Amino acid sequence: MSFAYGNVNTLHILKTGEMISSHDQYQFVEDRFNWVDKPGIISRILRLRLLTESHKRTIIAIYEEGQVIKEFVNVDDYFKPLLHAY
Repeated sequence: MSFAYGNVNTLHILKTGEMISSHDQYQFVEDRFNWVDKPGIISRILRLRLLTESHKRTIIAIYEEGQVIKEFVNVDDYFKPLLHAY
């Protein structure tokens, strides 16, 4: 029996509201997110893969402003998280 999981993506959101989703873009702003627990994010990704339907996706939004991390589970492809955490 095989299982199909949905995609889990991380999205870094700068104070300006700019969304960083590619590794190339992230390299330029990586120092702004030193507060993020990378092993913790990997654990979240693995946990959320189990909860994400195969035809949906889950987004882990990491906000520079306020140093907030939010999860948006089972969203459609067109979904965009809010530009500010609060």
